[in-house]
Amino acid sequence: MREPIYGFSTAVGEMAKSMARLSKLYMNLWGLSNNPFPDHAIAASGDGQPFYANLYPGIAAKMSRAFVGTNGKAPDVGFLWSVGEGEQARGYGKTRHQLWFVDRVNRDLGRTVGKLAAHHSKSKVLLATHAGFNAVEASLSNLLFDVVRDVAGARHEMVCKLRDEVMQDGLTAPRLWSSTQQQLLQSKETWSPGLLHALCYEQPEDWVEFLGNAQVFSLWHRVRVGRELFRSCVAFLRQIGMDRLLVFVDQVEDFANFVTPYYKLRRDFPRLAYLCTQDEIVNNHVTFILTMHPRAARVLYRYWPDVALGPIGIDEKAENTVCLGPMNKARFAEMVMTYLDSARLKGPTNTLSPFTEAAIDLVHKEEQGRAGYCLQRLHYLLDHAATEGIHVIDRQFVADWRLDQHGADGMRDYAKT
Repeated sequence: MREPIYGFSTAVGEMAKSMARLSKLYMNLWGLSNNPFPDHAIAASGDGQPFYANLYPGIAAKMSRAFVGTNGKAPDVGFLWSVGEGEQARGYGKTRHQLWFVDRVNRDLGRTVGKLAAHHSKSKVLLATHAGFNAVEASLSNLLFDVVRDVAGARHEMVCKLRDEVMQDGLTAPRLWSSTQQQLLQSKETWSPGLLHALCYEQPEDWVEFLGNAQVFSLWHRVRVGRELFRSCVAFLRQIGMDRLLVFVDQVEDFANFVTPYYKLRRDFPRLAYLCTQDEIVNNHVTFILTMHPRAARVLYRYWPDVALGPIGIDEKAENTVCLGPMNKARFAEMVMTYLDSARLKGPTNTLSPFTEAAIDLVHKEEQGRAGYCLQRLHYLLDHAATEGIHVIDRQFVADWRLDQHGADGMRDYAKT
């Protein structure tokens, strides 16, 4: 029984030593505290990576107008599109921009994005959350469960702020419970007394504990009770002053693929339409913003309730759509500087060092301007250069690395793409 544990701990120890050696090389070769580039092309919540806001000029205003609305009326559904087919549609920054916009909304509960959307009326109170289709059990119910968990966990500070404000105005926990319960009972649909009680009477750590109870919310339960938890959460948020919840939905392309059982596609998107257009609790108080690309749209087209939710096709002129495409070389170079300067021990230099401009241009070309994959490539190039003791990473070094990784045959195949 001990041997596997010993082997695992040894491997962890060797990995730690290797990272320490690399860190010392970064410092000695280039004056960097660490490798600032991500080793993954797809962003993840909490990965601590820098954000380059100028990758897509004017993106904050575009996302605000599309997802918050320009006339005070937000859409039921919005789309964050990327171009390309299959894997070629990944890496454009959809997840990174979703996470960034969620933080931007929650920073002041929507006041800034409301101004960017050119609202002329009194700003509405907005809350934003982020969740993705679970690869283990891809279903709308499981997604809604994860949305509630995100609200109760990562967004608890904003929720507590709203709750504290209404209680300072005289609303007690029992009255909050009673008014929210009455609203839910009047809708004559399922809801969760347990979650509502926790939100009204208890603290965030208790919310997380309630939702994390594996006996109460096993995987089997999550795919069945997500909607009633979500409805209870939205009703509570409405009672404490929230006007609209923005739900950013990631990994739609993982759900809308050719291996997902057709009954889920046929079932879940009409259920989403019902939530948005007929559910008395959710209707007019929630906007779902979905990532999308051409292949996913083709899969969903047969199941998408466009009468209720509007068309799914890509249309950059549509008011509820933002499209992300390839970045140009100049923007990429600026982004690389941003990442490098975040790790420079002596402060920002606003240079590409240790990369040459030609090296950066080649990475941009080979990765077809996809921000995530470009940054991932730089991570591996920097690690490789450190182990080789290279002071300057030039175009030839980038080309040689590609050849080492893929071989001559792979390079010929790659050149055809």
